[in-house]
Amino acid sequence: MAETPQRSDQPLLVASAPRTGTTWVARALSVADGATLINEPDNEWPNPFALKAKLSLGQYPVLEEGDRAPFDYDRLWERAFAGFRPPRFRTAAARRLGGERANADLWRALCDHAGPRVSSRLRLLMLGARPPSRRDPRAKGQVVVKSVHAPLALGWVAARFRPRVVVVLRHPMNVIASWEELGWGSCALETNPEVRRRFGARWGLPELDPGASRLERVAWQVGLFTCALQAGLDVHGDWVAVSHESLSADPAGGFRNLYSQLGLEWTDLAGAFLRESNRPGTGYSTFRVAAEQPGRWRRRLTPEQIREAWSVLSRIEAPWVERIAGDLE
Repeated sequence: MAETPQRSDQPLLVASAPRTGTTWVARALSVADGATLINEPDNEWPNPFALKAKLSLGQYPVLEEGDRAPFDYDRLWERAFAGFRPPRFRTAAARRLGGERANADLWRALCDHAGPRVSSRLRLLMLGARPPSRRDPRAKGQVVVKSVHAPLALGWVAARFRPRVVVVLRHPMNVIASWEELGWGSCALETNPEVRRRFGARWGLPELDPGASRLERVAWQVGLFTCALQAGLDVHGDWVAVSHESLSADPAGGFRNLYSQLGLEWTDLAGAFLRESNRPGTGYSTFRVAAEQPGRWRRRLTPEQIREAWSVLSRIEAPWVERIAGDLE
């Protein structure tokens, strides 16, 4: 019989958007004494239950405090904050059945706003998908949950489950450069009716031409996420904001301060993790030379790419846009 989830007292949610350094932050916090990391429970790849839970919501669910969420999406977060993780066999099966060939299927299912089209491959992945039924035996203390798929639902998650929230902020140009390096495209959120209805006028999100480039669409999506995260911090004074650039400039000092803010005990293991991760790495690796990160976008993006991204970001009506303008001078 599956265990009944027992929620830890005030779990910790480390949240942002993809390629913001959130994994680095979450892992650094998860080496605190007695902490356990539940990594991206809402990532549809390769978690079939997350795919099932988000099918009616899209890759980046749009939910605000007071909204009613699908039952499975609610259960997904309930289990995560209680320290439950997907069984290993299910994750392995998802990788085996999906692989890179499923990318187009996933896009059609979660990003096609005309309505989800679920392929037979994805139906096979979701066949029998159930929420995690076994709690991580180490999840007896601080549960650290990391997510980069809920920047547009963060207020809903926080209101529903009352975690302590850490928001990781990264220079939008650095985020765009990382997406560009990996060849990522957007989820067409600029054409999502719900996104336009809720956020378009609120943040002055620009209309893109039908022939907009992949980079322009990525810049629009990164701008949307940045607006959502900043707005959440403005409303919720108890959320903790951390800057990826500031942490990179002084990892030991920055994380010691973050540990103190969160009431976590600094350990030798935390220091060792930061030293070990502070080495060259690319792609999906979390190894990076920390000191090189703050202005890395200037080397990763060409002048033409910077102008192309800025042509979109500059039209967003948000205070953070002015700071980016200063960086470009």
